[in-house]
Amino acid sequence: MTEEKEFDYENYIKRRLREIDDLDERRYAKELLLGSLGELAAWTEAKYKALEQRIRDDLDNPWEGFQISMTVIDRADYDPINPFWRPICEEDLKPAKGSGRVSIYLMADDAGCQRFMAQGKAEAADRETGQQMCYSIIKPERYRICMERLHTLFLQNHVPWQTVQTGHLERFFDLVPDETLSDKLQPVFQWEDWVPYVRQDIIPLWNMQEKVLQSQEFRRPCIDEVVYEHVYYVGEYGNNTDGCLVDAGDNVRSIRYEKNKVILQTSKEIPGDISVCRLYQGDKGNSYGYHYSVLSNHRQDNFAARYLNHTGNFIQTPAELMRKIEELSGGFRIGVTGYEIRQKGSVAGMLEGDMNSFTGTQVFARDQRSLLVLRFCREEQDSACDYLYKSQIRYILSQLQLEFMEYRCVGVLE
Repeated sequence: MTEEKEFDYENYIKRRLREIDDLDERRYAKELLLGSLGELAAWTEAKYKALEQRIRDDLDNPWEGFQISMTVIDRADYDPINPFWRPICEEDLKPAKGSGRVSIYLMADDAGCQRFMAQGKAEAADRETGQQMCYSIIKPERYRICMERLHTLFLQNHVPWQTVQTGHLERFFDLVPDETLSDKLQPVFQWEDWVPYVRQDIIPLWNMQEKVLQSQEFRRPCIDEVVYEHVYYVGEYGNNTDGCLVDAGDNVRSIRYEKNKVILQTSKEIPGDISVCRLYQGDKGNSYGYHYSVLSNHRQDNFAARYLNHTGNFIQTPAELMRKIEELSGGFRIGVTGYEIRQKGSVAGMLEGDMNSFTGTQVFARDQRSLLVLRFCREEQDSACDYLYKSQIRYILSQLQLEFMEYRCVGVLE
């Protein structure tokens, strides 16, 4: 897309002044052009920027404040006073004893994760006695439950759902022993070819914190029926861009957010305690050991996206498609060589947008839609997060699938 560049009036005038040989004329022109006219140009530029910002503020972004970020850390490095990051599952901080379950994080690409899962079993031996143990490899159910609850909260609070980049969660595996083992055993796993990829004692974090609040007051406005209004104070933490998701059950009629408080309208006089989930935005904090890659569904903000969302129009053009891919790329450098529409069949090595599978939505029982095939090319990437490259492409496809429902969106990495 064409990017408008600002005109540097001051440097332009300084460069052109050097073309005037007469020093007196140069001095006079400098006073006129950089003095009087320069101040007028600066004032005009400031007014234009203020007008542009005002228009941007009027065209609000519905998902601003509700962006989800994820990362992973070593369990020993978790900082409970970090203002941004919180564990996705509290049980990850203190694993339950007696289950024998071992959680690992696999720093491998999508194909490697599939091969590891297909392996099915992992062998280990006790550090002291050498007793052999066999573990089954399964996907953790607790993270799927957390994502399903998050999706439900978005729906209950009438916030537009945006695909969450779950690349980190997909790389967690639980190793469950095939038989009951003593807590005294210290398993040493025989990873063989997986040694460079396996990380133990790693936990996932995201930018959501949950608090249980009690109602401080209530009013009872009544027109045709009794409706109770309850006020919950969320406190002076976070910043003005943070979003709130309220978990108050099914009896809530409406939710209104005001500065540092949440107001619920219910049909019950005493709704009891509620949970308020705060989605932190902005500064991600600086804690020791927080050096792993951050995956986010943050979008590059631009006027076109705000305007199209405000008007409710969606322009399905090649330029709009490329703009959306660039908007969703995040910190990854992802190139697009083109696209094509196929009536049926499949494409060799294709990637699918499956990061919203936990929502359970199936629009087409027998999917006969045409394929929208996007062709990506791998650009130079930071080696530290190279194993997440295909996950980012799948995230892009997952979000595009929500917006291009008439096609089945797939991608090919060339």
